[in-house]
Amino acid sequence: MSLVSGPLMSIDAAGTFRDTLVYSIWKGRNYVRSYARPTNRNSDAQKAQRNLLQSAVAGWQALYSGTQDDWNVAARDCYPPISGFNYFVSQWCLQGAAPTIPAVAPKKAKSIHKSRKMTEDTP
Repeated sequence: MSLVSGPLMSIDAAGTFRDTLVYSIWKGRNYVRSYARPTNRNSDAQKAQRNLLQSAVAGWQALYSGTQDDWNVAARDCYPPISGFNYFVSQWCLQGAAPTIPAVAPKKAKSIHKSRKMTEDTP
């Protein structure tokens, strides 16, 4: 994914260009990526992943609203910022069942470049 400023000689651009490039905005940032023809394979692995996500969403919806609030508060410590719903679903997928709130929130490097390594002092 490439971050761009002033895509296509404009302030913002969104959409597909001749099935080769896709321009979009994500969390306030403009980016461009190559077009990938969508597929809908029904492999066993994909069905298992869809079932896992479906059960995670159902688990979130079944939570007491106070517990959802706890997840929202815990998600504030994550970087990059995510919602309590996203935090819950990611933990459900990692643990494979109804999760508990982790003691330490996951943090990723603030750099958008993959080559930079995380260190203990870098949040």
